[in-house]
This record gives sequence, C-alpha cells and structure tokens, in this order.
Amino acid sequence: MNIQQTLETVYKGVNGEYYAGEEAWDFIKNRTGFDLKQILIDIADQKTPEKS
Repeated sequence: MNIQQTLETVYKGVNGEYYAGEEAWDFIKNRTGFDLKQILIDIADQKTPEKS
C-alpha cells in the first residue's frame, strides 16, 4: 500500500494521473468501452475446473 501511495504522489506531482483498484478498472472501461476486468474473470472461470 505504501508503494501505491508513493506512486500516486509522484504521478500527481508531475500533473499525471494514477489509478488503482476498482478506479483503474473503471478508467479502462470508460476509456476503451471494454470491461477488461469482466473479460479476465470470464477467461479465468473457463480455465478453472468447477469445484465439487
């Protein structure tokens, strides 16, 4: 967590943007129109054997 806070401070210090967690997934979805998080979840579900 400390590293993420440092990165956020550095990026914002140079007028950049920093996204982490759900905010990052939302940024990708809003920017591209693709729900990458859900795509990856669906792929993982297909590759993971069902639990009995």
